[in-house]
Amino acid sequence: MSATENLAKLAGPLLLGQLINWGLTGALSVQVYLYHLLFPHDPIQLRLFVYTLLAFEWVQTGLITANSFDVFGAHYGDVENLLKFHNSWFSVPIMCGVVSVAVQFFYARRIWALSKSMILVIVICTLSLAQGCGAIASGVLLKNIHSAEDQAKTTPAISVWLGGSAIVDIVIAVAMTILLLRSKTGLRHSDSMVNKLVRLVIESGMITASVAIVDVVMFAALPDTLYHECPALALAKLYANMMVTSLNNRAFLQRSRPNIATVSMTGSGGGSGTMAATETTVRVNVLTETDIKEDSDYPLKNFSVRRDDLALRVLLCVLADQAAQKRTEYEV
Repeated sequence: MSATENLAKLAGPLLLGQLINWGLTGALSVQVYLYHLLFPHDPIQLRLFVYTLLAFEWVQTGLITANSFDVFGAHYGDVENLLKFHNSWFSVPIMCGVVSVAVQFFYARRIWALSKSMILVIVICTLSLAQGCGAIASGVLLKNIHSAEDQAKTTPAISVWLGGSAIVDIVIAVAMTILLLRSKTGLRHSDSMVNKLVRLVIESGMITASVAIVDVVMFAALPDTLYHECPALALAKLYANMMVTSLNNRAFLQRSRPNIATVSMTGSGGGSGTMAATETTVRVNVLTETDIKEDSDYPLKNFSVRRDDLALRVLLCVLADQAAQKRTEYEV
C-alpha cells in the first residue's frame, strides 16, 4: 500500500472505529450501572466479573484513545506514523481475545446449567481457547511488524482468531436456542418467555459473529486499506455489552410476566348445598434464588435456581403454571 495513496482508506476506518469504541464504552457503562441497581444481591463472583469486565474495557478504551491522540494530534499529517501499530497489537487482538474467551466461558456455564452436557461444554471451551490463542498470536506477530504494509503476514493467525470467534458464537447461539426450545410446554406464559429468550440469544450471538466475519473478510479481501480496523475496534465492546445486556434482560422479562399467579376455585360447601370459594396463590420470585421442593399432593422435582441463570427462570414459570393447573382440578 502506498503511504500517500488515498489517505481516507487509512485514517477514515481508524477514526470511525475509535468513535464507535467510545460510544460502546458509554453504553457498557450504563448497562453495568443498571445491573448494579437492579441486581445488588447477585452472587459476588458474578458481580466481580461484571465490574472487572467494565474496568478492563475502560483500560482498552484508554489505550485506543492514546493511539488516536498520537495519530490525529501529536503527529497529525504524518502518514508514516498512521501506518504504525503503536499499542494496537495489544489493545485490539489480545485484549479482545481475552474478553471474548471470558464471555464465551460465561455462556458455556449457562449451557452446562441447562443441558449438563459435558461434551458440548468441552467443545465450546476448547474452540474458545483456540481462538483466544489465535488472538494472542496475532498480537505478537503485529508487534514484530513495523508497518501496516506488512500486515498480510499475520493473516493465518488473525483468521484463526476471528474465524474461531465467529464459530464459537454460532455454536453457543444454536445450542442455547435448541435447549430453550426443548423447554417449551405449551403453556402460554412460559412459552412466551422462551420465545423472548431465544430472540435475545440469537440476536446477541449473531451480532458478535457477524462483526467477526466482516472483520476477517475485510482483512483478507482489502489488504491495501485499514477498513478491517473499524469492526476490530468495536468487537471487544460488543462482547461485553451483549453479556451484560443478557443479565439485565432478566428485569424486563420479569415485567412481562407477574411473579404471582393467583387461582380461584369453587366447589360444594358441604351438606347445606352452598358453594364456597377458595383462593390459592402460587408465588415464584424469579429475581432471587428459589428452592422448590417435592410435595406429596403436588409432586415436583427438587431443584435450585440461582438468580444469575437467566434461562432457568423459564423452568420456574413452567412449575408455577403446572402447580396452578393442578390446584384448579382440586375439588374443595
